[in-house]
Amino acid sequence: MDASIILYLLDGIVFGLVLSLIAAGLTLIYGLAGVLNLAHGELLVVTTVTAAVLSGSLGLPLPLALIAGIAATLAVAVVLDRVVLSPIYKLEGEERVLLGLYITLAFSIFLHGGIITTFPLAYLTLNMPTPNIELLGLSFRTAQVVAGVSSAVILLGIYLFLKKTWTGRAIRSLTQNETGALLVGISVKKYRLLVFMVGAVLVGMAGIVRSLIATVAPESGLEFTILGLLVTVVGGIRSVSGTMAAGLVIGVVYTFLVVVVGTYLAYVALLILIMVLLLTRPYGILGERW
Repeated sequence: MDASIILYLLDGIVFGLVLSLIAAGLTLIYGLAGVLNLAHGELLVVTTVTAAVLSGSLGLPLPLALIAGIAATLAVAVVLDRVVLSPIYKLEGEERVLLGLYITLAFSIFLHGGIITTFPLAYLTLNMPTPNIELLGLSFRTAQVVAGVSSAVILLGIYLFLKKTWTGRAIRSLTQNETGALLVGISVKKYRLLVFMVGAVLVGMAGIVRSLIATVAPESGLEFTILGLLVTVVGGIRSVSGTMAAGLVIGVVYTFLVVVVGTYLAYVALLILIMVLLLTRPYGILGERW
């Protein structure tokens, strides 16, 4: 196999793992809250902008700045769940979904406008001044390997959390049978806030991991939201495992499409492929829930 193909494949896998982190949070939130969070990509930017401002302008050590970025994203997620979306939880079905789309879109515009107006130059790039990793005659960027391994470990952790822990099983129970879960004393409000916070941590970590291999700009929130939604739909909107698989597929396919046809046409080709996939696999790439 040509060396360049292997390197492009690694690029695609790492990018796909980042997309899986973003989409896993979207899937969890929709599964429990019944809301497609169109502000999800802006939460990623909250993490990176906070870290960039605190480390660059205020001189805070980078590890502390990154932790503060995650904390800021958690705070925004709590406000989104407990304040912004609180009125719509009385609704059910399509009414909740549609009104949730409108509200989260408005919240996304509010966050986006505030960020690019206040911190237009808060770009985050995490440089790793370490030598490349030489393996099988190929040279891999250390940052790329760290990004891929970190993303994989986080995704494995969230998968095991949902499958093996009592809290994870409670979340799955609520998404599959809310009435039954309520009868055994599981609090919807408590676990709904929890999934918003877990989603915030996942998307914040996605921003940090992405900044290891590329610059994350303050205006990039919409792009991450769109890509996350595409992965969520392809993976199955209620399937976390499907979302993880779909992220890898879309990441690899998109990376090779960019090389072959360029960025703009890559988006067009990707959308066409996704439409074909949805016609053949309407319930997601794995055809299962969770």
